[in-house]
Amino acid sequence: MRILWLRKARMTDMTSNISPQTTALSQAGAGMPVTPVRSDAGLDRATPRHPLTFALTLTGLAGFLDAAAYVRFDHLYVSFMSGNSTHLGMTLADGAVPDMLVILGVVGAFVAGAAAGTRIADHASSGLAPRVLALEVALMVMALGASLASWSLICLMSVALTMGLQNVLHQAVGGVDVGKGFVTGMLFRLGQSLARVPEGRATLAGALMSLLNWLAFIAGAATGALVVRRLGFTPCLGAAVALIAVMLLMARAADRKRSGSASPVQT
Repeated sequence: MRILWLRKARMTDMTSNISPQTTALSQAGAGMPVTPVRSDAGLDRATPRHPLTFALTLTGLAGFLDAAAYVRFDHLYVSFMSGNSTHLGMTLADGAVPDMLVILGVVGAFVAGAAAGTRIADHASSGLAPRVLALEVALMVMALGASLASWSLICLMSVALTMGLQNVLHQAVGGVDVGKGFVTGMLFRLGQSLARVPEGRATLAGALMSLLNWLAFIAGAATGALVVRRLGFTPCLGAAVALIAVMLLMARAADRKRSGSASPVQT
């Protein structure tokens, strides 16, 4: 009996050490409804009041800046690194060393942004969205200044760094993997969900989420292409700064409201 009790205790300890994030990722991979990830305080560290709208807006922004950069920087992307990787392979075949260095710089900036965002997320017990969005505003203001000064390379790297950083918010919003600028992943999840719905292993709501995610990216890209062709790249950066700043204010307001509701009531 003692041996059985010890085994049960060990299994309890093992399951208690499984993080909510791991559980959510496992559920998503199995096509199951995903339980929102909560912090130790019982509050989502990054979720604004309307997480789906928040995530889809970020996805649209990624598409917007991708299209604008594609037009401005000779078919380079700031969010879609698969496209840049294909471009890198083509320049490698052509032996175009200067182009290779620029593409490698963009990819490196994106990876650095992802690393910085992950570092912040791993050590932020609360207020993740406001912190990341504040850093995004600073980087985009730097990109805007570089564009006005015609420092094209600094501008491009700053925007790519911002897009890499932004992906940490996609992972954290509502504990659901919604809003990333990975188009192939969106469409794969859509097909995966549609295949599993008849078996009850996925829901139509999940498939709709992936579809909305993709449509938000397409809408953002279409808007970015129209704006950059009519007004130029610098106004696109100005619009992005304004949008992120508004989202930052909303995230801070939501964070303050959450903090206030979590405070103990004094009598």
